Amino acid sequence: MGPLTGITVLDLTVFQQGPQATLVMADMGADVIKVEPPMFGDLGRVLAMHGPDRLSAYHLAHSRGKRSITLNLKTEEAREVVRRLIPRADVFTHNFRPGAMEKLGLGYDDVRALNERIIYAHASGWGAKGPKANHPAFDIAAQARSGLMSMTGEDGGGPLPAGVAIADYVGAMNLAIAIIAALYARTVTGKGQKVETSLFGSQIAAQAWELQYYMISGRLKRSGRGHAYLPTIWRTFRTRDGWAVVGGVGDDRWPAFCAAIAMPELERDPRFANAGARKDHLDDLYALIDDRFLAKTTAEWMAVLEAHDMICAPVADYEALVRDEQALANEYVMTVEHPTNGPTQVVGFPWKFSETPAHAAPAAPELGQHTEEILLSLGYTWDQIAALREGGAI
Repeated sequence: MGPLTGITVLDLTVFQQGPQATLVMADMGADVIKVEPPMFGDLGRVLAMHGPDRLSAYHLAHSRGKRSITLNLKTEEAREVVRRLIPRADVFTHNFRPGAMEKLGLGYDDVRALNERIIYAHASGWGAKGPKANHPAFDIAAQARSGLMSMTGEDGGGPLPAGVAIADYVGAMNLAIAIIAALYARTVTGKGQKVETSLFGSQIAAQAWELQYYMISGRLKRSGRGHAYLPTIWRTFRTRDGWAVVGGVGDDRWPAFCAAIAMPELERDPRFANAGARKDHLDDLYALIDDRFLAKTTAEWMAVLEAHDMICAPVADYEALVRDEQALANEYVMTVEHPTNGPTQVVGFPWKFSETPAHAAPAAPELGQHTEEILLSLGYTWDQIAALREGGAI
């Protein structure tokens, strides 16, 4: 029994920002009903396919443990099914452009009229107001307009997107947090409400302190191999066989760092005598220590640095990560028994509950797998279901 057991979510979201948010709720025990159009479903189903069974990594990552019902919302009959589901639901969520649900008669006011306690969650690209409100957006556009891309990369180089869909993920987590907070508020007030998040807003929030520093200082600096505004060693270093990072070398760790890299003379250098001095001469310091890291392998540096209690890590690729003992021990990466693929590694979750543990379902639903099951629970007969199918509603 997860912490959200008993909660029912009507999930009309597509691709990642919405589906990953509702995945969080499914992992926490909620009954998530994924509403998809017939024939093709959520187009995320056909992304990142692999193997003879064309297993979609994208779909598995975002829709494990959900139930799928196919509904052609362009038909009145399908919209009626949704209207009959709404009184049974706690959450209604979508990530279409502002106005799309209203045109279908499923806007907040429409849904609230059927269930005053419902949490109506809308995740957009740019936010519900302003000149961009009705424009489409994907992850890369939010990374760009939010300023994140401009901060990534070396001085003199072009702007770089993150190597993963970070705007989608941050947007998804903000959507999940907002929904869960609204569910809690409902236990106090007895009232449902509308919550809104966006890719753009989430990316801005993700840069809170860096952007705040610019707002009060006017200083702009690319992140390069570390961080634009941190006044301490915070950097990637090339090793003999790869890369390592060291971060957060304050006055308390400075003598140990000098000992770890076998350069005790740095401790006596007036340019690096304290944190303030090192801040003013970081580029000089990096010029002296960059080549030092080429002397050992990454594993050798980890052994030395960890022995001196440094904050450090190897720069791991995915091949290393899926074997990482720390990731496996905490089930951040875990193996489940997939019904068609057999033992399959999946991404776990970063939170644990002592009394109401979360559960990583082994598979995502086939398109429309639960259509009849859900319709029967609403009181539809088999003849009525057949008529809905024949009419193209499901």
